[in-house]
Amino acid sequence: MGKLQGKVAIITGSTGGIGLGVARRFAAEGATVVVSGRSEEKGRMVVEALRKDGGTADFVAADVQSKADMDALAAHTVRAHGQIDVLVASASGVPSQDTNDPSVRGIFNEIDVAAVTEVVSRATAAKLLPLHAVLPYMIERESGSCMFVTSEGGRVPTAGQTTVALYAGGLVMTTKVIGKEMARHKVRVNCIAVTLIGESPSWDGFEGKIEMTDLHRAQYARIQQRAPLGIANPDDIGGVAAFLASEDSAYLTGSTLSPTGGLTFH
Repeated sequence: MGKLQGKVAIITGSTGGIGLGVARRFAAEGATVVVSGRSEEKGRMVVEALRKDGGTADFVAADVQSKADMDALAAHTVRAHGQIDVLVASASGVPSQDTNDPSVRGIFNEIDVAAVTEVVSRATAAKLLPLHAVLPYMIERESGSCMFVTSEGGRVPTAGQTTVALYAGGLVMTTKVIGKEMARHKVRVNCIAVTLIGESPSWDGFEGKIEMTDLHRAQYARIQQRAPLGIANPDDIGGVAAFLASEDSAYLTGSTLSPTGGLTFH
């Protein structure tokens, strides 16, 4: 029996990248997976693949920038599956071309502060709106595990990453605050901070499939050279998320885990 048998999990951004890796691992561990993203076509393909491998899954088209969509996603999950045990807020909410734009990804005196604050607002909403939607159901049951997926740039100061530091660093502290608030309701809130991940939008930028500044690409090249355990893939992050979703981490809340392959230590 898998460690997530009987649990119902919502995973935002699970039609690709890290979210897809999390969905695959959760399904393999016995969870009922509610796949969510904006693309109906991609969502149906993911659900079909999970079911083909013996998993239980369905799909809800939803935009993490929309409070109405997130509320509807949570309500659908409870109607269809009776409960929400786990939330993984993986969707970034901001296209890679926006976060890689020189106006927001560069040395501070060279970036556009208005553009930075706009991206930070969108990236933050993409994490907080899903959590806000599921908490009433978890509080009612006095049970739940929630986690954000964000950037290690929120823990380690990196040149050119003012924008990342703002939203990811804020999310790391927010994890502690909400974790403290929700502990009385037996709802856990944790965070996963990642760096360069293979088979993801960040990897597409490193390979030149999407535009990226020279500084950004050079930083990714150094990560690839220096990470002692190599570059993680989405399934590796799925394993970390499965731990946080399971009873193995029942006493862990308000924490941030950094699966960076020995690149960073805290």
